[in-house]
Amino acid sequence: MSLSLTIGSRASFLAKIQTFIVKQELKKKIKNIKITTKYHSTKGDKNQGQTPWKNLGYGIFTTSLTKELINKNFNCVVHSYKDLPVLKSKTDYFTIKRDDPRDVLLIKKKSFNKKKLIIGTSSPRRKSSVRDLKDLIGVKNIKTKTIRGNVTTRLLKVTSKNQYDAVLMAKAAIDRIFKYGNKVDKVETKNFLSLFKKFKPFILPLSIFPAAASQGAIAIEYLKNDKKIKSILNKINCKKTLSNCNQERNLLKKYGGGCGLDIGITIEAIKNNDFLFSKGIDARSKKEFHINRILNQKSIKKTKSIFPESIKDYQMFSRIELKLPEIKNSTVILTRPDFSIRELNNNNFFITSGTQTWRRVAREKKIAQCTFDGLGEDYRFPELYYRNYKNIKKITYKKSMSIYKTRQINGYELIPQINSKTISNLFNAKVFYWMSYSAFKLAKAIRPNITKYQHCSGPGSTFEQLKKEIPKKRLKLFFNYKDFKESVYQAR
Repeated sequence: MSLSLTIGSRASFLAKIQTFIVKQELKKKIKNIKITTKYHSTKGDKNQGQTPWKNLGYGIFTTSLTKELINKNFNCVVHSYKDLPVLKSKTDYFTIKRDDPRDVLLIKKKSFNKKKLIIGTSSPRRKSSVRDLKDLIGVKNIKTKTIRGNVTTRLLKVTSKNQYDAVLMAKAAIDRIFKYGNKVDKVETKNFLSLFKKFKPFILPLSIFPAAASQGAIAIEYLKNDKKIKSILNKINCKKTLSNCNQERNLLKKYGGGCGLDIGITIEAIKNNDFLFSKGIDARSKKEFHINRILNQKSIKKTKSIFPESIKDYQMFSRIELKLPEIKNSTVILTRPDFSIRELNNNNFFITSGTQTWRRVAREKKIAQCTFDGLGEDYRFPELYYRNYKNIKKITYKKSMSIYKTRQINGYELIPQINSKTISNLFNAKVFYWMSYSAFKLAKAIRPNITKYQHCSGPGSTFEQLKKEIPKKRLKLFFNYKDFKESVYQAR
């Protein structure tokens, strides 16, 4: 006996792709399921002018579809999760595994060396965030201008008019077109790809540019009292994605609720921890906030002595720069902005280990296009259609013990050189935070009993290597050193 299902969706190219993805997931789980799709134009689709979304009201892409669902013209509806209003209704949602939640800045190649950039976006959150782009892309004069339309339309507006130099988009939207576009609409996909080639992409870090709540997730809306449909959809539901999206939406609601707010909230599951990235202006208090931390994290035990007590006084090594070979047409991972990178060819695709390195690299007139955001090299490595180059090279220090499969290039040597403050701090401390595994090894050689104490680090290769030497109960993960220090102050 076959099951039948009618799915409602917007008629846009991306909405059709999202519906296709859901249909594929259902067909994987349920044999002989018959799926019918009905497309519907929403208020947001009909208004493609310059009117800001917040002036059109919440739910401009979803409300009419929800009404059709309540009237039982569909069994379920596929939405972009971020477009849904946060208010309660007669319906509920399931979702599938979330795609990349980050934003991408696409700068028109013809505009790349301009000293002034006009970025197209209609999102208050994105308009506010452009101020933080200046130190990353080396352009101080940045303004925004409202732009509307589907993905291809927005790219066309930027390339065909002198009103825009760049546009901000959801990375998930771009990724889905590359992966599934040809299966939905070959002509539309071809048009998009021809336009995409005219841009230089920058994948923006969540620590500075948290995305809209639930961005990157697909919502499948159903009637709460329809047990049959609920049972069918539950087979493809990703509980972790649903939980994180609901947490984001609840936080958004506390700040005044809706995608028209200048607020970004993203929760990412990384190394069995939920990392919260949030930033914006509270609609009620009008106060700015910027919070990056690990959720449900237990504070460290009360202590008066930590290592390092301050980054300012911390010194364990001196660095000797090594001459770099010629590197071109490669994907290059930069672990620190050493002076020698000035010699690197700008035609490479640069990825930095963290945002501080990105900023410092920019000061050396090198522009990175992506960062691991301090989360480790196994965190969302950029797809080939962003970086173009299959050759992956990592510039790091000699004798580095990277756990990742990249070609290592020695950029500098580490020479032990510990100052007196660091040595004193090392022997007095009972709780340690490590920014590199080499620092831990050196400290262990100086103070062998160090492993019996509490140790902490950020995510990435340092944490992975510490796990091999320190028992789980004595090893704690933090977002970064700042997060660690805040936990210490709370314990005190």
